[in-house]
Formats: sequence, structure tokens, C-alpha cells
Amino acid sequence: MRSSDQCTKPSFPASGLDLETYTEATRRTLYDLVVAVHFTAPAEVAAGDCYPDYTPDQAGLVVDFVRGRWLAGWSRLEEAGSDLPESRRQALVRIQADPEAPCGVAFYEV
Repeated sequence: MRSSDQCTKPSFPASGLDLETYTEATRRTLYDLVVAVHFTAPAEVAAGDCYPDYTPDQAGLVVDFVRGRWLAGWSRLEEAGSDLPESRRQALVRIQADPEAPCGVAFYEV
């Protein structure tokens, strides 16, 4: 799980999101949160943190509501051409409400 200063921007009202039902507005907000947390490096990157040098579109980022859960998935393009199995070349995270998290949501690897 990664946190980001970008989540404190007013454009991310995650604390008021209803994650129990699907709406396009919720999907779009969660998409933007995934981009902020997993694709956008903060002004100061902590030691050991790394961010991709490709865009969410290039990685095929999708945010879906499946069986009552929000999931985000994308290709880890830095692993393309490696001998890793397909499951290791793909990122898949479950998005869950977390009022204590900087973004109001937490990401759990699946």
C-alpha cells in the first residue's frame, strides 16, 4: 500500500464515497486516486519508492466494480519481456474505504 500527498487535493473527496454500489462518478474518482497514488511521484520521493515511467493509459489501467468490490488493474510494463509469469506482470489491487488513509481509501494487493 502506498500513500500520496496528491490525495490531499480537494479534487479527491474519497471520504464521502459510497463504495458499496457502482456509480460512474465513484469509478472516475477511484481511477483518479489510483493514478495519484500509483502513477504520480510526489515532489519528494522516499527512498525505496519507485514510480512507473509510463502513463496509466499505456499500462491499460482499469477500475472495475466486481461482486461488490472495487478493483484496479494494470500491466507492469517494466516487467514486459521478462520471464515472470503473467500474474506477476500484472498489478491488481482491491480498493477499500479507510478514513485513516491520506486518500480516504486503502489499496490491497490481490
